[in-house]
Amino acid sequence: MSLIAAKIFVTPTLMWAVSAAARRWGSLVGGLLSGLPLTSAPISIYLAAEQGERFAADAAVGSVEGLGAVTACYLAYVLCARRIGAVAAVALALAAFVLGGALLHGLVRPGLWLATVIDLPAMAAVIALCRPAPEAAAPVRDARPPRWDMPARLAAATALVLLVSTLAPRLGSGLSGVLAPIPIISWPLIVFARLQDGVGASLEVVRGSAQGAFGVLAFYICVHLTLGQVDPILAYALSIAVSAACVLPWLFARRRPRAA
Repeated sequence: MSLIAAKIFVTPTLMWAVSAAARRWGSLVGGLLSGLPLTSAPISIYLAAEQGERFAADAAVGSVEGLGAVTACYLAYVLCARRIGAVAAVALALAAFVLGGALLHGLVRPGLWLATVIDLPAMAAVIALCRPAPEAAAPVRDARPPRWDMPARLAAATALVLLVSTLAPRLGSGLSGVLAPIPIISWPLIVFARLQDGVGASLEVVRGSAQGAFGVLAFYICVHLTLGQVDPILAYALSIAVSAACVLPWLFARRRPRAA
């Protein structure tokens, strides 16, 4: 019962914090925070508590493979966002996620280190392609999201955590891991940034999410290597610390030009 209460409380709280940060500090910061393992880390912790440390450590490998599928969907969106409408771009991006997940986990099964080698250049490519466009210079700041926006985000993120952790015994460690990094937080930010502020703002969210993905990757590698070897609390504390260390430089790099 305590785990269920934690799932219902922790996930929507994190989702609300990221959405509020995006509205306060802009699309890039929102994307960067949404790229952190804010839903996938709780899922991993719940898997370790309910299914065992070995299960969660194996699921971390699937999550690294799933992160490649997430990066594929970002890459697909970046390549087509300025050429087609919002609905078509999002549909193609989600199709790229499904195809990437089926390829990386269903057919190739590259394992932890080969998946890492695939993920790193793909994430770097997304960041390189998300250069600011001239039309993104003057976003429409007076547009407000609909009232159902925040409740929908909170419900979607919580539903994902409950679904994956509940179905984990049936899905197995690999598929549970693949589903864990689904960008349930960043995609609502991307869609609403595009509808309210234009394509450029949505690409800022994607760029921030790709930068945050380096922290997600570091988190899962650390979880796989430490879980079962040290106390689980220490393993997750180290994993979260390493993840944050990979993301903080992006925040400092963003603030440096303004300070100058």
